[in-house]
Amino acid sequence: MIQNFTPNDLIKILYEPKEGLDQLLNTEECSELASFQKVKDKLEEALLEPSNRSVDMILAYAKSKSALHS
Repeated sequence: MIQNFTPNDLIKILYEPKEGLDQLLNTEECSELASFQKVKDKLEEALLEPSNRSVDMILAYAKSKSALHS
């Protein structure tokens, strides 16, 4: 039986692993899955908060707008 996995299937496997499913992957699919795992790891390391400078700029903008409407 030949099983072909699409990139979408591999992403699903990455986020919803199934017991024994990795045994059905061929060498190329395993390599692609490993690449996806690296990307997923990097995304999880990404900074998820705005910088203080960005927050300060937004607050200054909001303050200037509220002063105009007061």
